[in-house]
Formats: sequence, structure tokens, C-alpha cells
Amino acid sequence: MKQAILTSKQAIEFSEIEKPVIKSNEILMKVKKIGICGSDIHAYYGEHPFMSFPIRLGHEMAGEVVEVGAEVKDIKIGDLVTTMPQEFCHECEPCKNGRYNICNSLQVIGCQTPGAACEYFNVDAALIKKIPEGMNDELAAMVEPAAVGVHAVRSGSNIKGMNVVVMGAGTIGNVTAQAALAEGAKSVLITDLSDYRLDVAKQCGITHTANTGKTSMKEAIEQAFGNEGADIFFECVGIGATVNQAIEFSKKGHDIVIVGVFGSTPAINLAWVQDREYRIIGSLMYVEKDFQDTIDYMAAGKINMKPLLSKTFKFDDYAEAFKYIEQNKDTSLKVLIEM
Repeated sequence: MKQAILTSKQAIEFSEIEKPVIKSNEILMKVKKIGICGSDIHAYYGEHPFMSFPIRLGHEMAGEVVEVGAEVKDIKIGDLVTTMPQEFCHECEPCKNGRYNICNSLQVIGCQTPGAACEYFNVDAALIKKIPEGMNDELAAMVEPAAVGVHAVRSGSNIKGMNVVVMGAGTIGNVTAQAALAEGAKSVLITDLSDYRLDVAKQCGITHTANTGKTSMKEAIEQAFGNEGADIFFECVGIGATVNQAIEFSKKGHDIVIVGVFGSTPAINLAWVQDREYRIIGSLMYVEKDFQDTIDYMAAGKINMKPLLSKTFKFDDYAEAFKYIEQNKDTSLKVLIEM
């Protein structure tokens, strides 16, 4: 079978290897679609702190089951599936507390172990999620990033009835805003410097949007929530300026959830964090309930991923997909690879 390996910075090489032989607890999928996310982009340019060359990318995936191991139950040949790409130890303190997303020895498929950038992919059946009828392989490949948003909105205080600010209208910010509404937020404001991304957010049902290059955060919050203000902030950009903006405009004693990935160590106004008793909370990936609820939300139309799909490339054009993203930073949200 054919596979694609990121061998060095901006270098993807194709090679032929044997089709995997599955273990009794595994399934084999014929890969249909894989997604390119921010982690892949950082890795492609040699800028990801936790990924190294060579690596076979592909942690966002959809495929058709073509083989099932002897011990596998409830999964059959022909099922459309996706994968929770977390390999964890089950033994450390986070794992024992159900927080295996922050396992002390966590390895992510497509980041630290070989991913699905290949024609056939074998994976532990315990990591497999079946996709319901009505969802195609494009949507199946986008469950993983959507689950990041669902987990994020569950990381802080219960957001039911809250006024929520999501900073950053890229893919993760968009799905975080949608997840907030799905989880019962009273109102959601999403901010960005891109009118295009804010328009996509509106297509996804986010009614309050603001370009903070044109409107101040203070004005945007007032326009969205009136005198009630914002109850919780989700930082989905990954820069110090937006964290400090959240610190400036958050209510005393409230939560600021960090979802964005930071490429450097920012200067943060911790004096205000201490003085106003803010809670700064990190959010990483998801657990199984988040993932399954995401599938259910997507199937029910409560999370709409279709407007985020920017372009699909053939597998042989894998490298061209990264070039497209670089050349269309403002308008490329979710790019898929078709196998």
C-alpha cells in the first residue's frame, strides 16, 4: 500500500509498504479522508515542539472497515468509522481519574505514532467510533477537531445560561462557539480579525461576531450582552495578546479557558489573575464522552461542520494542500485529503 511520510521540513515522500496485518483487538480501515489541522501545519514547517521527523501524519480520519479482529464486537465490515487518536497507559494518575487525554505518557496517532496518511490503517477497536447514517466521510473526518471544542466548553464552569466569548474564529474557535451553544450557553460572541472567518461563523449559527481590528472588545461585549457582560472566555488563538484581553474584560472570579496552542511563552498579566481571582484553565483534546457527544451533536445538526470545509486534495497532492493553506491563510479553515 502507499503511505506518505513527512521526512523533513516541507518534504513529504511517498513509499510502498505491506498492508497491515491486524491483531485480534484491531480493525483495518480503508482510509477515505484525512484532515489537516494546526498540529500538522506546525509539523510540516518543523515548528511543532512535540513532533519530530520522520512522521506519518493523519490523526483526523475517516475510513471504511474492511477487516475485523477476532475479539472485536459491535464493529462490522463496511462500517464508516473514525478514530479517537489517543494511545494512553491506563495506569498513571490522570488515566485512573478518567483524564487520559493528559496521560503522563500520552502518544497521539499521527503526532508521536504513525497516522492514517496511508491507504489502509490498523487501529485498536477500543479507539473506533462508528458514524451514523446521514453523515458522510467528510463529516466523519471532522469529528476530531469538533470534539476539541466540546471538551473545551466542559473544561471550565458549567456554561449553561452563560454569556460566552470565544476569541479566534479558526476551526477550533468556530467549533468551540458551536459547542457552547449546543451545551446550553445563553449567548455566544466570537471574535477575530478576519471578516471571512466571522462570516463562516455566522453560517454555523453564531449570531454575535466582531472583528476586533475594527471594534474594540469592550464595545463588542456590550453589543452582544448589554450590561450583563461576559461570563467566560475561551482563548482559541494562542497568543499572549488575546489572553491579556480576556484578563482585562473578564468578570472577577470567573474562568478563562486556554484552547489555543502557543508557539512561544507569552507575557501574561498575572497580577490581575491574582488580584481578581481568575481561574486560568487549560484544555487538551477530549475524552470518549466528548467524542461521542460530538458525533451526536453533528448528527442532530447542533454542530455544523460543512461551512468549514475549504478544499479537498487528492492523496498524491498532499504537499500541495500545505502550500494552499499557506497561500490562503485567511480563507482555509478545514482542508481534507481524499485517499
